[in-house]
Amino acid sequence: MDPAFRRTLVSLSVSFALMWAAVSMVAGPGSAALVALTGNLSHAGLFIALFYVAAAIGAAIGGRLMDRHGRRPVLVAGQLIAAVGYGAAGYAVRALDLPIFVVGGFLLAAGFGVVNLTRVAAAELFPPQERGRAVAWVQVSATVGAVVGPLLLIGSDPLGALLGRPPLTLVWWLAPPLLVVAALFVLRAEEPLALAKAVASPDAAGSAAAPASVPSNGLLLMVGLVALAASQASMAAVMGVAGAAVAHTGHGVRTLGLLMLVHFVGMFGLSRLVGRVADRVGRRTTILSGLVLLAVGGAVIALVGNVWGFAVGLLLSGLGWSFGFIGATVLLTDITVPSRRARIMGRADLLAQLSAAVVALGGGVWYAVNGMTGLGVLAILVVTLPALFLFLVIEGTPGAYGRQRS
Repeated sequence: MDPAFRRTLVSLSVSFALMWAAVSMVAGPGSAALVALTGNLSHAGLFIALFYVAAAIGAAIGGRLMDRHGRRPVLVAGQLIAAVGYGAAGYAVRALDLPIFVVGGFLLAAGFGVVNLTRVAAAELFPPQERGRAVAWVQVSATVGAVVGPLLLIGSDPLGALLGRPPLTLVWWLAPPLLVVAALFVLRAEEPLALAKAVASPDAAGSAAAPASVPSNGLLLMVGLVALAASQASMAAVMGVAGAAVAHTGHGVRTLGLLMLVHFVGMFGLSRLVGRVADRVGRRTTILSGLVLLAVGGAVIALVGNVWGFAVGLLLSGLGWSFGFIGATVLLTDITVPSRRARIMGRADLLAQLSAAVVALGGGVWYAVNGMTGLGVLAILVVTLPALFLFLVIEGTPGAYGRQRS
């Protein structure tokens, strides 16, 4: 690999890992903090709902700006906006100020929505037959962040005792330094869009038309959008109430940290394998496998109904998300051109995050009424119908698409 490409990919990966360290550290505490600030258990899913709505807005705006101004400056801005948001949320939790907490949560999530488009910059650095590996490379780097974040959350317990502060107020202040360092790493990278144009295929570089093997960009776009939205929403159904669910069963921040660790290992731990499946077996099979795993995770939560079943369900939902997310990302990258790729991916994220927000918001109320059993059923329902869309498309070889004949 050319040194400029290698430096860019490594810089993007490190930056993405640091963002995920920040996100994975507060996913559970955010839910618990909002319940504490509002005094209502049915608000357990509100933080994740807010997170997804703001991330959707950030992705849509960030994608448009990336196509217009390049990937690098927009990614840097996303990291810095998120850093400000974490600081505001940390102040609000300590001051018991709900409006400022909402503003801080919105900013940190909007920044994440922008930075989550890092996968676009990584995927387009590689030719179509290696794009699964490219997305997996970035996702694997996020494994480090997804492990470090919960460990920092667990470590905030003794650190809070040492400093005389509640750990759920302290944890928010650990994120801004990580994000500033992440922004510095992006600045080390070459502009990914310029590198992408150098490796673009003649079809992609020359026109907005789909390659000859693609039957309909509209059909494939719909399949990619639905798959991405279903994967995100099903995972949000269970992750959105994790903090409140753990607190409600009498467990503390250490148990919550361990559950988040298990979940994020599922999301990222097998990313290289998932990327290889997408490249060698196909995008369609990868996505379908993800939806099945998400449904199985929901079934475990529904049938077991305790914190240990919840842990297994979180692991499976994280793994299912990995298959669905990587498969859909590579599919959408296949059918788009560099000059419009970030914009379309931003719109895909907009739909996915808004779908997840609706499910997370309803999931909090649903959990308050029906408990973990109802929560697992919700996760299954979210992926059942979208799986049918995959049967509209055939994929003879990875990245070579055709349409089913009626």
